[in-house]
Amino acid sequence: MQQIADTLRGADSVLLVAHVNPDADALGSTLATAIALESLGVRVRVTFPDDPFEVPPGLRFLPRQDLLVDPQSAQADVVMSMDASSPDRIGRLLPIGEAATSFIAIDHHASFIPFAGINVCDAGQPATGMLALDLIDALGVDLTHDIAICLYAAISSDTGSFRYPATTPAAMRAAARLMDTGIDFAGIAKAMFDTKSREFIALQSAVMADLDIRTVAGYTVAIAQVPAQARADRGIAFTEVEALIDAVRTVADVDVAVVLKQDDHGSWRVSSRSAGVADVGAVCTQVGGGGHRLAAGFTGSHDAEETLNRFLGALAA
Repeated sequence: MQQIADTLRGADSVLLVAHVNPDADALGSTLATAIALESLGVRVRVTFPDDPFEVPPGLRFLPRQDLLVDPQSAQADVVMSMDASSPDRIGRLLPIGEAATSFIAIDHHASFIPFAGINVCDAGQPATGMLALDLIDALGVDLTHDIAICLYAAISSDTGSFRYPATTPAAMRAAARLMDTGIDFAGIAKAMFDTKSREFIALQSAVMADLDIRTVAGYTVAIAQVPAQARADRGIAFTEVEALIDAVRTVADVDVAVVLKQDDHGSWRVSSRSAGVADVGAVCTQVGGGGHRLAAGFTGSHDAEETLNRFLGALAA
């Protein structure tokens, strides 16, 4: 981490890259690191490969979004990916990283595939935000209010507000450090976990009413599907539907929760959660995705049934 800190500090320009459809861990980690680097006088920007290039509504509370730059104009001396488990997760930004003087990847997924010149993956960490905090400490930058907001969002996101089994004592201690800066941690939690539009609630109601419960290889599996048209009818962006997995996984006696979401280009993306026995990380890795043992996903085809059958087939294998 100190080697990475030295590389970033000495760079003429730095581009920090979050993965496609960024969550709070990806965007919070990149923004926090960017704020720290800017305080050292480094010319730094943040981007992610989404098209259209829009911050998910649930993350618009994060500070310093003036540091964001459209991927079409992104380039830098040093490029660092944060929270991407494989090269496809940064999509069209991969060639920019490969062309940079230094290309770095930092991640915490067990399914991480090294794709940069310098790769750091600690699967024992519950969030990339923990690695970002280590990096900021290595840079010698004090925790400011804005940095703390971004890192608290990152860590609390991937720990489910410190409720998931991946939560560690170190994560709780990190949260305490961040809270000591005076951040509105309750407001962050409300923005991330407890604020949904009426349109989203209506969509969630319809999805849950049509929930498909099956038994596969001894597992009880709850399956939800969200066609693009269902979102369009309610004016809901694709980035908003990720939260549906949190509703599906709470159904009693369900071992595996699966949500298929059709994006604006017609592809079906799958999010999955395990109640503890099934290893959905291994399942999704088999079909070209990845993640953790209890939370993982992949991008399928334009055919919902074929995409679902790939997941269920790997689960049964």
